Amino acid sequence: MRILLLEDEESIRGFVRINLKRNDMEVIEAETGESALALADTEGPIDIALLDVMLPTISGFEVCEQLRARYPRMGIIMLTAKSQEEDKIHGLELGADDYVQKPFSPGELIARIKSLYRRMKPRLDEQEQEIKAASEGIAASEEVYRSEAETMAAASSAIYGQRPMEEQLPTIYGNGSFHQELHVNPFRLSVAERKLWKQGKEIILTPTEWTLVRLLMERVGESVSRDHILTEVWGRYYVGDLKVVDVNIRRIRQKIEKNPSDPAFIETVWGYGYRWKRGGEE
Repeated sequence: MRILLLEDEESIRGFVRINLKRNDMEVIEAETGESALALADTEGPIDIALLDVMLPTISGFEVCEQLRARYPRMGIIMLTAKSQEEDKIHGLELGADDYVQKPFSPGELIARIKSLYRRMKPRLDEQEQEIKAASEGIAASEEVYRSEAETMAAASSAIYGQRPMEEQLPTIYGNGSFHQELHVNPFRLSVAERKLWKQGKEIILTPTEWTLVRLLMERVGESVSRDHILTEVWGRYYVGDLKVVDVNIRRIRQKIEKNPSDPAFIETVWGYGYRWKRGGEE
């Protein structure tokens, strides 16, 4: 894993560098925002950027915004002062995937990095399943998926009533979970490619946004609590607050909704969480 570390204070940078290297991460260091942007262009590819907010020239916010525009699938974590709540929200709105409050422990920082990296890459268990299936010559047919979907639809009809099956469950295609695709009209999501399309046009998502979209699409029509989203996307031991969920939902709506203030696809369940609407139309 390659980490771009932007921190102007050498003592903090050295402390972080040591702990990253202890966890087998390659570290590319920058003291200024300008040098960080230059290194991202010349030393890439970078997996995750750690960006301090307060810098002597251009701020970490500007670096975040530029990196997100240039490298939409790069992971970005902001390093913020504990008392500066507005810094966290602003960084997330500019495209950061996560933030870590100063002062932070090495364990917390490494856990956040590894959690984000898992969101950026196909899950290890999915890869292992695919390798095992290939080696044993096992391939699940579309008929099997169809049968499972019909069984799930029948079970859910007691809750949702009789509706066409395609309105109740996402359509799943592919052999094995690693090549799974979800189709929820007008969207298509590829697990293998970690991409989302709307009416055939790709929607560029950050690693965190993609994981959140997948979670909601897999549970189309189901209300998902903020707490559950936080656990599934950011990890069981995430110590941040629920605002990170709301900010990412707002960013996703800006990308997929015709009118983000009146969303047709991602519905707010007030006081609880969010729901990917069944049969949503713009």
